[in-house]
Amino acid sequence: MQIRLRNLKRNYASLHAVDDVSLDIPSNTVYGIIGRSGAGKSTLVRLVSMLEKPDQGEVYYDDRRVDNLSKEELIQERRKIGMIFQNFNLFSSRNAEDNIAYPMEICHMDKAYIKKRTAELLALVGLEGRGNAPISTLSGGQKQRVAIARALAVKPEILFCDEATSALDPQTTRAILSLIKEIQKKMNLTVVMITHQMEVVRDACDRVAVLDSGHIVEEGPVSDIFASPKSDVTKDFLSSLTNVHESIVRWSNDGGHFTLRFRGGATDEPIISTVSARTGAVFNIRAAGVQTVNGEELGVMITDIGPDASIAAEAVKLLSGMGVLVEEAE
Repeated sequence: MQIRLRNLKRNYASLHAVDDVSLDIPSNTVYGIIGRSGAGKSTLVRLVSMLEKPDQGEVYYDDRRVDNLSKEELIQERRKIGMIFQNFNLFSSRNAEDNIAYPMEICHMDKAYIKKRTAELLALVGLEGRGNAPISTLSGGQKQRVAIARALAVKPEILFCDEATSALDPQTTRAILSLIKEIQKKMNLTVVMITHQMEVVRDACDRVAVLDSGHIVEEGPVSDIFASPKSDVTKDFLSSLTNVHESIVRWSNDGGHFTLRFRGGATDEPIISTVSARTGAVFNIRAAGVQTVNGEELGVMITDIGPDASIAAEAVKLLSGMGVLVEEAE
């Protein structure tokens, strides 16, 4: 299901939490919305999921406007939506199986169907045979798997993930993201991931919108955003990855006036050696690495370029001509 947002606004007193946001979220894809704390992410997902009405603007699921539905219509439309959250929101008084069954029970589905569907979902999320497990006995990753299964119980067309991996360790986060991607492909879901973690966007999403102070400051395919970030907010997010991902290593916290971004085949070329030989430039590399984004290799290098400003400028010009994106610190 495609989601279209047109000029959405939501204010809380003088705070413009969402300020004139327009987006097209394609169907059958994993779409990321990233921003710092207070950027308006949670407010935006509440508007898109019809938990709140916008002060202004329109929300469409495919060609149907859904922000102005009656109470009865809203209940029916919400059954097309699944949601998972950072804190799982499971019933501690119910075991895993009964938590998954709950959405089907309130829809008054047949008991035999609920039993069959619950078993299918437990198998889908890798918890086959754990249906009777009390919630208190499950790990954080297992609890999130139960929450995912519950969100899928009534066969939604859209799955919202609001900071769904923020409470998990890195290894469990990767496993949950892999599961979500697998489920998205199997069920042809539209998945919207709200996050403040750029590694979540890198590892799970096809497209991403960067939110700052209630505005969309950048949007596009994830590989394009990583290879050629335009906004300062996006560059800040990407710089954090040099410290948290094992494929990018920083061995000096000093210097690093230039950030070089290599894309695709450029990651295998002796570009630095070539530029050094042609211009006489000296590179003092502070950090470097290669990461894979949507199947494409993207290289990052943080470096100083010398021995003087004129040679550095010549090197930057040659690097740019060879397809390397060069960002210079202010």
